[in-house]
Amino acid sequence: MLFTGVAPALAVALLAGCGGGDAADPVAAESGADAGGVETTSDDAGDAEDADDADGESADGASGSSDATRVCEALSAVDPDTAFADLTFGEPEPRSDTAWCRLPVANAEGEGLTAGLDVNGLFDVYQQQYGEDEDLYREIEGLGDEAYIINDAQLHVRQGQEAWMVALQAIVVMAEEPAMPAPESTEAGLTEIARSLLEQ
Repeated sequence: MLFTGVAPALAVALLAGCGGGDAADPVAAESGADAGGVETTSDDAGDAEDADDADGESADGASGSSDATRVCEALSAVDPDTAFADLTFGEPEPRSDTAWCRLPVANAEGEGLTAGLDVNGLFDVYQQQYGEDEDLYREIEGLGDEAYIINDAQLHVRQGQEAWMVALQAIVVMAEEPAMPAPESTEAGLTEIARSLLEQ
């Protein structure tokens, strides 16, 4: 989950999504997020995944699974345990219905490290909503056709007709460990993941 304006000792975090629904999961994210919407929840993602399980794999499930596997490979390629300070991640969890993957965080609360195609057009939504907020929104040069980071935690990148979201979402509550990565370390790790995704 992402929280804006929360003290670094209590929470921080990220990117590939922020915003209503679950920004880390572009399938569950709501495109009509409000300003508090750089906050994410996992409930919608869980509901969507439960629905997928109940209905069985979709007709394009095989393709989604294949694309998700490549996203998982891009996430794992940066050695996230090293790139993101003292956070420890579990095994990749690809979706079966879309190009989306999560590496759950094992030693903190939150979604973990996620990446996927922005299937709900949130790239443009967040750019319009937060582009003027210098404390929240920062453009990244030399990455895809366009890229920006929101809340030092979510990286949105567009290449051609495709847009991706990469996000690190973790929270440390009332504890000094694990240490959360500094914003510049998060940006470097997310950027490396995004470059790997764009090469796929």
